[in-house]
Amino acid sequence: MIAADSPFSALGNTRDTGEVEAQVAGIVGAFAPGHDLTRIAAAFGLLDRAFDGGLPGYQKLKTLYHNRSHTNEVVLCTARMLHGLHLAGQGLDADHIDAALIGALMHDIGYLMRDEEASGTGAQFTDSHVLRGVEFARAHLVDLPPAVLDSTVKVILLTDHRKHPGWVKFDTLQQQRAAYATATADLIGQMANREYLERVLLLYFEFEEAQLGGFADIHDLLEKTTAFYRMTKGRLDQDLDGLATHLMQHFSQQVGAERNFYQESIDRNLDYLERVVRMERRHRLESLKRGGVVEQVLAMKGRD
Repeated sequence: MIAADSPFSALGNTRDTGEVEAQVAGIVGAFAPGHDLTRIAAAFGLLDRAFDGGLPGYQKLKTLYHNRSHTNEVVLCTARMLHGLHLAGQGLDADHIDAALIGALMHDIGYLMRDEEASGTGAQFTDSHVLRGVEFARAHLVDLPPAVLDSTVKVILLTDHRKHPGWVKFDTLQQQRAAYATATADLIGQMANREYLERVLLLYFEFEEAQLGGFADIHDLLEKTTAFYRMTKGRLDQDLDGLATHLMQHFSQQVGAERNFYQESIDRNLDYLERVVRMERRHRLESLKRGGVVEQVLAMKGRD
């Protein structure tokens, strides 16, 4: 059982990729016994090589916010989403389980820089990273059956949250459900992370590098994060069919608690954020102590 006062602990350690892969395998095995995990394991391996700089033609991943931990939290949340959907009678077949999870793993691979791209961290590709990710998938997931690759590509495309889901044309309900599950996990996985508020500071620097206007400084981004969540909640509930509610069914079976630990964690982050933004700006960073992020931010630019 999860202690009532620690919903974050139910979400697991997304810094450890091996632990995440094992959890994903365990969750899939629980609702789809006998599912062949070969394709998913290969995608984990490909991502390891790519992010670590071991893929010919590519540099190691450099983006500050869209890093391996973020990918881990998305693929783990996607697995939990698929379990919840299964319990709700909306489960996916084997090919679409693979498409959802491989799409989750590859959804931000477009931030990876090629060798000839000499400057920047990859954040300069914020506007185009989804299409770059599709290009990467088509080039490096050639062992997937064509239909699975096509579904995986549509999963990646739907994680472009600037666009209405209607921009992606689905061939089947299963394909759509796979994409909606992963897109949902992309949004709630990051906002439920225990270090989300600290990591927002790193997101500011990605936006700055991408030359995306709208934020005067890191404090401005913090102050606008609650409004971002309200917009995100609308996308989750309306555009993405409210699939996040099925996470409660996953946790009910997994830990015996009828609770949505993702939503509880998001609520805690937002409550704490409200306390932080009420402080004078010069004291805010003192209250964001997790993960050594503030120290990293101050070392980069010394912003207060």
